Amino acid sequence: MRSCYTTTEDGYETAFAVNHLAGFLLTYLLMPGLIAGRGRVLTTSSASHKMMKMRWKDIMFRHGYNPLLVYKQSKLCNMLLAYGLNERFGSSGVSAYGIDPGLVKTDIGLKNTGGIVKAVWKLRQKGGVSPEIPAKTYAFLCGGPEPPKGLYYRLCREERYSREINKQNADKLWELSEQLCGVCFKSPV
Repeated sequence: MRSCYTTTEDGYETAFAVNHLAGFLLTYLLMPGLIAGRGRVLTTSSASHKMMKMRWKDIMFRHGYNPLLVYKQSKLCNMLLAYGLNERFGSSGVSAYGIDPGLVKTDIGLKNTGGIVKAVWKLRQKGGVSPEIPAKTYAFLCGGPEPPKGLYYRLCREERYSREINKQNADKLWELSEQLCGVCFKSPV
């Protein structure tokens, strides 16, 4: 999360690139192994995804940059990636999930921020949980012999997710992500 608009060397808004495109590309690179091992893909989302709609006309927030909206959209993208993976690769044994770790007591919100963002994070951080608490959800989703059903989890329980998580949005984001990353996922045989 950045206090002001920044881009990667490719010209993509930083939070969108780091929080979504990096995971999309990594999943693409790992897909043969994920299919062979009936793997699970875990994305870190947030309840914030429920309060956001995709900003399709300005997905990079070039106009009207707002760090909180950028964060929320990136978490919505994480959920759409998990949904899209299940749609495309679920029949080949790959399972994908969005995880809400809740507010965790770390310094992640202090990196590359300043002003109001930094001040708000320092206040909020005090009410967070230790990293061991959300780690249990990641272990739960990875640990069993059979992948759990569902898409969105918090505290080892399935949760409701936004109505924005749908095939239309997932397909649109998938196509855009392939274009921006210069890749094309192959359909499972």
